Amino acid sequence: MGEANPPGELPVLDFLKQRFPLQMVDKVLSWEKGRELTTVKNVSVNEPAFQGHFPEVPVFPGVLTIECFAQAAAILVRLTEGEAVEGVFDAIGSVMDFRFLKPVLPGDRLETHVTITKVVGSNRIFEGKCMVDGEVVATGKLTFGKLKKDDIFNAR
Repeated sequence: MGEANPPGELPVLDFLKQRFPLQMVDKVLSWEKGRELTTVKNVSVNEPAFQGHFPEVPVFPGVLTIECFAQAAAILVRLTEGEAVEGVFDAIGSVMDFRFLKPVLPGDRLETHVTITKVVGSNRIFEGKCMVDGEVVATGKLTFGKLKKDDIFNAR
């Protein structure tokens, strides 16, 4: 299915700009270049978000579930395109139709599956789902595009 590395042996940090505490991918389970990727995030009670969301009933925030999805998409872009261009990075353009069907709790193993459904130039639309124990807990779509680092800081 995948190229270059067997599943689970991809150096995740080589493909992500995020680091702790915002790294939301622990491992790549499977991938197919230009098509799809499945990752896992082991949700620990020690996640910084649980200190305030919510201390008595810790629930993994929906925005972090979307971040898991976005990071899986970012890894697939890098695996598909190869090394990033200096000063340019992949960024979320929009979040669409996300549905949170069940809460994600400490101790859950969150699997995220993303598929590229459309490519227009350097922009991509991803659809996918997040699952815990084989049950879908969230679904949605993201668009991804390219941002130049200089454009971000010169926009203000």
